[in-house]
Amino acid sequence: MSKADLKKIDVKVALAEKYERLASVAGSKPKRRTFMFHANHFRNQVKAMRDKLGIK
Repeated sequence: MSKADLKKIDVKVALAEKYERLASVAGSKPKRRTFMFHANHFRNQVKAMRDKLGIK
């Protein structure tokens, strides 16, 4: 586990939070769905990276 890996995880978590915030203020259902798709995509990437690296 390197610093670069941890940094990638931090960035992906921040992006997921960003898209969740955008989804909460989006004016239309399609846009909310799009933002939540992106948020879930980043959350899944974080989960996969943590599983691969063996961290919580």
